[in-house]
Amino acid sequence: MQKKQVIAVLIAVVGIGIVFSLPKVLVHNKKEEKEKVQGGKTTTSGADSLNEIGRLMAEKHTHKPGADDQKKIQDFTKNYYSVSDKEKKRIFADSILAYYTKFHQYDSVAKYSAEIAILAPTEKTLVAAGDAYMQAADLVSVNDKPAYMDKSRLYYKKALELNGGNLDTKSKLAMTYVTTSNPMEGIKILREVVEKDPANETALFNLGYLSMQSGQYDKAAQRFKTLIEVNPKHASGTFYLGVSYLELGNKAKANQYFKLAKGLDNDPEFQAILESYLKDSN
Repeated sequence: MQKKQVIAVLIAVVGIGIVFSLPKVLVHNKKEEKEKVQGGKTTTSGADSLNEIGRLMAEKHTHKPGADDQKKIQDFTKNYYSVSDKEKKRIFADSILAYYTKFHQYDSVAKYSAEIAILAPTEKTLVAAGDAYMQAADLVSVNDKPAYMDKSRLYYKKALELNGGNLDTKSKLAMTYVTTSNPMEGIKILREVVEKDPANETALFNLGYLSMQSGQYDKAAQRFKTLIEVNPKHASGTFYLGVSYLELGNKAKANQYFKLAKGLDNDPEFQAILESYLKDSN
């Protein structure tokens, strides 16, 4: 089956706040997608349609501030670099970060999240910096992406130095290895997390997502099924479980989970893609 290209973004924290950057989704209605040849047969790569996820949707949401907001950002930035007191710098950095977050300027969000983490290196600020660099990585070129993931990994590791038992941070750290020459290190960490905590939503989602990237939809379905058993209200996991079943050719189950997902998130873009996939699964 030639599937529709899924364009998602890892920008929304869902549920009780322990799940990092679970995707909202939008459908790209063109049927064209990249293909690769394996064993003499032309097949669709799961990674081809998923790798564009963050970048495409992030570009959709990113927009420039108006003149008034630009002036405020400039003033806060000038003040930030003109003071030496750490507490005052932190206040200005928080203000700058709030504006860049508002306008989805992810590269700048990462920069000032890191500034805050340097000024006040707590577990919370270090994780936030790691999150920001991972998110910003979706906006940059393929060549620049590893550098952003390296920074994300750096801050997650620093956070784990303060609290090595935080399995959600470990699950995030794992995802920074995906674009390296040693992606299996990330898989290893995720499996270790699930071994310690079989109900860890972050690890379960990431393992399912990585299985989709590699086209292993049977394994993806297993992970997402476990995830929604842990959290039946997990909209993204429910949706991707439906997609996995659709890719496996089981339209009945796909339709079942698309209908369930439809009642879990009222976001218009999420609803739009669900309507499209419901048509495909009928």
